[in-house]
Amino acid sequence: MDRLEFLSALAAALAGAAPVPSPSPSPTTSSNPWDECTTSGALPYDRPIGLKMRVLDGPDFDLIKYRGQAVLLHIFATWCGPCNKEMPYVVEAAADYAPHGLAVIGIDSREQDNTVRAFRKRYGIAFPIAMDADGTFVQVLEVGMKHGTVNFPVTLFIDPDGYLYCDLVGGVSRGQLRYRIERFLTASAGALKPAASPTPMPASPRPARITEPVLGDLAPGLFPG
Repeated sequence: MDRLEFLSALAAALAGAAPVPSPSPSPTTSSNPWDECTTSGALPYDRPIGLKMRVLDGPDFDLIKYRGQAVLLHIFATWCGPCNKEMPYVVEAAADYAPHGLAVIGIDSREQDNTVRAFRKRYGIAFPIAMDADGTFVQVLEVGMKHGTVNFPVTLFIDPDGYLYCDLVGGVSRGQLRYRIERFLTASAGALKPAASPTPMPASPRPARITEPVLGDLAPGLFPG
């Protein structure tokens, strides 16, 4: 199995095992460019996504534990200019929309903990930051990119049932980000649960990783327990 075949299989493995009644209400056709989403060629739209990763200075992130919440996964790198420009908007939105059911999770790509800690302090980031230290998750996204590379930041909107609602590549303005979040929350309203954030799991020293039971069949030993 070559690298592309493995990453394609890994992307498929991100799908959650348990089906839910219906897929995410995809954005409807609109003449407004702010309603457009990038169509990911690597992540599924027809079934829930499962994702686990180590979190910087906190409990591990498990996407399944966020069922019932609208989730925004914001993938960035500290050296990325558009990421630095957009991060204050993300921090503000995370605080403003949390009471309306939005959970924001940052995902840093291929950087050391102390580098990300400094970035977190600079922007006053209060939401969890998952660590894709070896770039495994970003490599999965690259499978679906036309040119094989990711242009940071990337924002994934995951609906309360775990389906990918929208894949947004590249930085946006404060107005566009808030517009997209509000539209996302409106579309997700029927599935939102009143519960607060999921119960945290105990902190773990394990390295950043993407895990699903099926991954052991793809590459035994790649993700040791």
